[in-house]
Parts: sequence; C-alpha cells; structure tokens
Amino acid sequence: MPLDENRSPSPASAAPPARVLAGQVGRKAFPLYLSMLSNMVGGLVTAAVLGRTATAELAAYALAVAVLNPLIMVVQGSLRGTMPFVGENEDDPSALGPVVRDSIWLSVCAGAVGSAVLATLPLSTPLLGVDPAAVAALGAFPFLIAVHVLVLSVKLSVTTLLIGLGKTTGVLVISLATTALSVVLSPLLVLGAGPVPALGLFGAGAAMLTVTLLTTALSQYVLRTRTVLRGYRVGVPLPQWASVWRMAGVGLPSGATLLVKFAAMGVLTVAVARVGVAEAAAHQLLVVVATFVFLPATAVGQSFVPFVARAAKDGDRAGVAAVLRAGYTVTVPVVVGSAVLLWAVAGALVPLLTDDPQVQGIVVALMPVLAAVVVADALQALPGMGLLGLKHPQPSLHAFVVCYGLLAAAAMPLAAQGGPALVWWAHAGTTGALFLWQTTAFRVALVRL
Repeated sequence: MPLDENRSPSPASAAPPARVLAGQVGRKAFPLYLSMLSNMVGGLVTAAVLGRTATAELAAYALAVAVLNPLIMVVQGSLRGTMPFVGENEDDPSALGPVVRDSIWLSVCAGAVGSAVLATLPLSTPLLGVDPAAVAALGAFPFLIAVHVLVLSVKLSVTTLLIGLGKTTGVLVISLATTALSVVLSPLLVLGAGPVPALGLFGAGAAMLTVTLLTTALSQYVLRTRTVLRGYRVGVPLPQWASVWRMAGVGLPSGATLLVKFAAMGVLTVAVARVGVAEAAAHQLLVVVATFVFLPATAVGQSFVPFVARAAKDGDRAGVAAVLRAGYTVTVPVVVGSAVLLWAVAGALVPLLTDDPQVQGIVVALMPVLAAVVVADALQALPGMGLLGLKHPQPSLHAFVVCYGLLAAAAMPLAAQGGPALVWWAHAGTTGALFLWQTTAFRVALVRL
C-alpha cells in the first residue's frame, strides 16, 4: 500500500514506544517458546520408548521419521503464509472467518501431499536399498502416520491462526496437552501395561494419531471459544481457491526455506560423518545445542509477524521498522546471553551429554563458533519473518537457496580439509551472509510499502 508523501501518519497509526512494543512482543513470544520446548519433550519421549523395542522397529521408526520431520516442517512453514492475513483482520470476525476457512483448506492440501509420501514408504524404501528387516518392521506404521500428518496439518493451521491472533497462551495449552498425552500413551501402547498389550511400532503410530486427533479437537475449541470468532459460525464450505492460492504464495516460499536449510544441514552431517565417528557425534551434539539456543528467535519471529502485518496494512513504515527493532530488543539479549553462558560452562556441561573424552574435547573447542552461528542465525531470522509479515517472503527463499546451497556444495572438501571446525566456521559465514541479505531485502521491501 503506497504512502501519501504529503500526509503524516495519524497519531492512531503511530508506532508505540520501543519499550512498550518490545514488551508486547515478548509477552506473545514467551508462551510460544515454552510450547516449542514442550513439543520437543514429547518427541523425545516417543524416541526413548522405542529405544526399548526391537532394533528393527527402532530402525524403521528412524527411517519413517527421517521422511516425516521435513514434511511437517514444510507444511508448518507453508501455513505461516496465513499469519499476515490473520493479523490484518484480528478484530473483525466477518473478515477473519473466510481466512480461517481457506487456511483449513490450505492445510488439507498440504497434508494430503505429505500423507501420500508417507503412505508409499513401504514401496519406495526398498528401491533405496534400505535393509529389508527395517522395511518389514514398518508394518502399518506408515499408514498411521499418513493419517496423523493429514490431521496434524489441520491442527497446525489452527495453532498458526492463534499465533496470528496473538493468542500464544492458547498455543501453549495445546502443546502441553500434546506432551502430557504423549507421555502417557506412547509408553502404554508401545511397551504395554496391565491388560494393554505391547504393540511396538504400531503402538507408537497409534499413540501419535490418537494424540493428534484429541489435540486437534482441543485446538478447534480454543479457536472458537477464546478468540474473536467466539459465537461466530465459521464452517468449512467450498474453498475460495484464489484466496487459498494467495496464502500459499506467501507460505510456500517460507516452507521451502526450511526444507533448504534442513537439506543443507543433512549434507553437513554426512560430510562430518565421513571424517570420523567422534567428529560425527560432536557435530550432532552441537546441532542439538544450537537448536535449543535458537528457539527464542523462532518464537519472537513468529510472534511479531502479526504486528508487522497490521502496520503494513496501514502503510506505516515507521511502525514496521519499530516492530523489527522490538524483535531484536527481545531476542538478542536472550540468544547472546544463552550462547555466552553455554560457552562459559561448556567444560562442566558437555560431560553430562557424552562420556567420550574425544567428543567432549571437540564440542568444547567449537563452542565459540557455535555461539557465532546461533547469534548470526537469530539476527537473520528476524528480518526473514518480517518479510513474511510483509507478504514478500521470496527474497528469503532466494537467500537460503544461494547461501545454504554454497555451504552444501563446499561441505565435503571443507570437512576433509579441516574437519568439523572448518565446517562450522563456514556455517557461521553462511548465517552472517544470510543476515546481510535478509536485512537488505527487508529494507527494500519496506521502501516499496
């Protein structure tokens, strides 16, 4: 929306003070951060329980999850395209209702693609040379998680809508319910107890599907009773495909960036694994630690998308810029403080994660570069989410394809030449380049607002 250069922004549209805006963003981000931690705990419980089953079933689970996780990331990233549309209409149920309906159809389409991929695992995995014992152990698990993904996509569309409406406490409630149910049902159905027989991998799939069905119903309840849609009949009529495609046009590039990053990180893992076992183990520990430290940036970035969308709808460039500054105000101290703290206590912390002295030495030595990677990644993520709020995520996809593509192409020779240290320094350079690219793209998009 172009600005009238001869008109000053009205007081009503002026951005609030930076301290106030940072407080608003922080209050929305904190429940979202806790929900992300909760979701990680639920996934760890299922993996830990299956670790006590037959080796073939554990291998089959790892195989299916290797396909499942990137599919969920793409679906979740694609659904982020609904957030700006939701943020623009958060106070108007008559305008918000069609957005909700079309976002559900978008989630069904995205989930159907993921379901089809998972359902064909028993046919596709033998062609890739997977151990026949692992393929046989899959059983009905792919079909259970295929339905799980379809239902989960609808649930993710609702939680994304809640984030767009600023109802992140509702997202936390849904996540805590998901974790609680997983902690109970996964051990019960996988290992069995009392009259319930041990169902192994099938039980894991049944638990995942049951938890998803129950929490999807809960998410619908929260959406329809704890938001502006309370008392407003949404329904799910035939989709308005033009509207669905507009959302997909914003969301698909966002989902693709996650896929590009996921693929590049997979290449890095393979490259470091070719160096040695200790190096591969150290690399995996560094990835896990980096993921935890980076979570606040993800939470803040998603939380301020609605703020950006509302300011952009009013043509308020100063307001959009103020939201990004508020995001940095909340994120940078937390991420930098966490990275520095990890660096300082690495000598005492790392032995709790591994008993191998060689792995410990590699991880401790690479803590400085891990801090550089996480801080640069947090800095680049915020303007990237800002571009999403402006409904202009294509530059982010271009940046990820180029920067992570170059990193993936160089991974093998870098690992062979300098081991994990050189690979992680290259990763730091990549995230630094992404920060410059995303910041520049955000400023260009802001000028064109």
